[in-house]
Amino acid sequence: AVPGLAGVTAAVFRAGGALSAVLPDYEPRASQLEMAGHVADVFERGGVLLAEAGTGTGKTLSYLVPAILSRQRVLVSTGTKNLQEQIYFKDLPVLERALGRPFTATYMKGRANYLCRHRLQQARAQSPTEEVERLARWAEATDTGDRAELDDLPEHSPLWNDLAATAETCLGSGCPQYQECFVTRMRQRAAASDLVIVNHHLLCADAAVRQSSHGEVIPDCHYAVIDEAHQLEDVATQY
Repeated sequence: AVPGLAGVTAAVFRAGGALSAVLPDYEPRASQLEMAGHVADVFERGGVLLAEAGTGTGKTLSYLVPAILSRQRVLVSTGTKNLQEQIYFKDLPVLERALGRPFTATYMKGRANYLCRHRLQQARAQSPTEEVERLARWAEATDTGDRAELDDLPEHSPLWNDLAATAETCLGSGCPQYQECFVTRMRQRAAASDLVIVNHHLLCADAAVRQSSHGEVIPDCHYAVIDEAHQLEDVATQY
C-alpha cells in the first residue's frame, strides 16, 4: 500500500529517518510525531486543527514537514519576527537537506519595509538631496528593496516614511513603476512559492485592505498555519 501523507511524514521523524540524518542530536519525540500526524491529516483531508503543545515539542517542524510534503501552497504566520526569521533562515535550510526534494519559500514583510520606486522618482525630481540620490543608487543595485539592507538608515527615518511603499499611497496597477515595483515582485515570488512566511501584523493588515483593488500582497494559499496563535487576537484588534 502507498502510505498517505501522515505515513510519509512519520518516516521523516522516526529514528534513523531523514531528520536524524542531518541533525546529529536529533531524538524522536512522541508528541512531535503525534502533532505532525494530525497536521498531515488536515493537509490531506481538509478541516481545521487546533493544537497546543509545550516548549520543546518541536512544533515548527511538526507543521513544516507535512506542509512541504503536501505539495500545496501553505501560508505560515508567526507572532514574532524572531520566529519568522528562524523558520526562513534556520529551519527551512535544514529541511531542504533532510527531505531531499526542492521547494521554494518567500519571506514577506509589511509594505512599509519596501521602497516605492514611484515616490523615489518624485523625490528626485522635487528635492534631489544627497540622501535621496544615495537611495536611488541603492534602488538600482538591490533585488528586494528591503530597508533591512540599509544598515545606516535610522529606525524612524522621515525620508523613508516618505518613500515607503505603503498601501495608503499605492497606485496599484495604474502606477508607471508597477512592473518594477519591489512589492509587486515580492508578491510574484510568493505566488510561485510552496511556502509563504508572514507574521500576524502583515496577515491582519492584508486582510483589512482586501476589499480594495490593489492593497493586498499575500497570494492565495491552500492552507494557513497560524503559529503563536495566542498573539493573534491582540494583533487583529489593531486592524
